[in-house]
Amino acid sequence: MLQDLLFRDLLIHLRGLMTSPYIHFFFWLMLLDIVTGYIKAFKMKRFDSKTGTLGLLRHALVFVVILIVAMYARALGVRTIGIAWCMFFIFNYLGSVIENWEAIGIGFPDFLRPYINQMKKENTKIVQTLIDSRTKLPDSAIQSDDKYEQRR
Repeated sequence: MLQDLLFRDLLIHLRGLMTSPYIHFFFWLMLLDIVTGYIKAFKMKRFDSKTGTLGLLRHALVFVVILIVAMYARALGVRTIGIAWCMFFIFNYLGSVIENWEAIGIGFPDFLRPYINQMKKENTKIVQTLIDSRTKLPDSAIQSDDKYEQRR
């Protein structure tokens, strides 16, 4: 049976996260993603303060959620869940940084290029599948969707 978690115990675990190499790596990777994202936006002449602000809020929310999950995982004695959760976001942010680097024109090792191209192909394939499934809907489904749009 699980015991109740005291707030002070959670704070102790939160303080313990400040020395976690996973949290540190994620934090710096997140900052790198923000910087490369801004550089990419300026270079492509698509900078928008509203989009930038929403992006910063999203980054902050992701960081807080990672801290909360990792804190509770430590408190409940399942640190591996917190580590896995953090690693999931680390890999996502690594992909974003690499994508930004490519858009900016900063070189990166050639051995990574096939993996990035594969990720792009898979994402394109998923999007195309979604588009195809939308176009293959029966006319009655599309009409009912159109009627919904007219009522709004």
